[in-house]
Amino acid sequence: MAARMGVLSTKWKAHWLSLRHLRFDEAFWDEVGEDKGSSIVSNILFHHKGPLQKFSLFIPPYSINLSQWLSFVSRTGVKNIFLFNWYDDDLVLPSHIFECKELMKLKLRRFVLNHLPRDFKGFANLRSLELYYIECNLDDFGSLISNCPRLTLLRLENYIGLGHFIIDVPSLESLVIKHFLDAGAVVKWFPLAFNHMSKLCLSELKLGRADVYHFVFHMVQSCPFIKELKISFWPDKAVINAVQQEHDCDGNYKLAHLLKVKITEITGSLAELKFIEYVLAISVVLEKFFFNFIDSRNFRGANSEVQFWPDKEVINTVQQEHDCDDNYKVAHLLKVKITGLQDH
Repeated sequence: MAARMGVLSTKWKAHWLSLRHLRFDEAFWDEVGEDKGSSIVSNILFHHKGPLQKFSLFIPPYSINLSQWLSFVSRTGVKNIFLFNWYDDDLVLPSHIFECKELMKLKLRRFVLNHLPRDFKGFANLRSLELYYIECNLDDFGSLISNCPRLTLLRLENYIGLGHFIIDVPSLESLVIKHFLDAGAVVKWFPLAFNHMSKLCLSELKLGRADVYHFVFHMVQSCPFIKELKISFWPDKAVINAVQQEHDCDGNYKLAHLLKVKITEITGSLAELKFIEYVLAISVVLEKFFFNFIDSRNFRGANSEVQFWPDKEVINTVQQEHDCDDNYKVAHLLKVKITGLQDH
């Protein structure tokens, strides 16, 4: 029996030493404990043979050899790295992460980014970057983002320490920004257009703030080829009707490819209604528009999905008989079917 177990152990040892995907999640640490866990990870990494495709690590609430592990991982040609920290708000991201030259996907949660290495030349192959609760300064953030020339997906949530930020990545196809918009001077830093972007998601927006209000309009105007737009608002009684000024919009600008719009957590503020009106006015091929009102005394979670489709007879009639503005044309060139309207 002992001999058989020895053979089995040797077989599995050879197997996990050549695995292309290594994942040490929360369940792993709960099962093996502090002392054994660090030892197991170290043994697997330091005896690993061959390249790594993916390294995923949940960071436990006690000391581990993170810097040493990343130093080894950086020499394996790793393509995907996911690091999840839930406990230590002051955990500094080891600089070895910037030595992973073959990275294609990087996901980081709750780290302090002190300074980028002086010799950091960027992630030439990075396609997807997701950053949650990252603390860093404006220069490092700008340098990191701008040195990812092939980046197609960028997700930013709860950034810390940025009074404003710069997005200058024309290659983006999908952008998600959630719960940290403090736009400041971001408007004047926009490129002319994100010509590759097909999906834009902006979450938990305090649209009553003038800087955020103008940021959202500029962002929409910078994405002429998006097919999907998702927006959610953040209720703030202090600024719910603060926006009084009009945004200077290009009357000729249209979203000629936008098919789906989802706007949620609507409070009914003037700023929100102006934005919704603007999006509908410039969306000339829109097929679906889903909206949701926030639970409150005034709006009890009402939901609606509006489906649009062209009607040839109506189109011909309007084109022949009406010399009208764009809003009138949009209203008459589309049949509207409202489904699922309900109060909770």
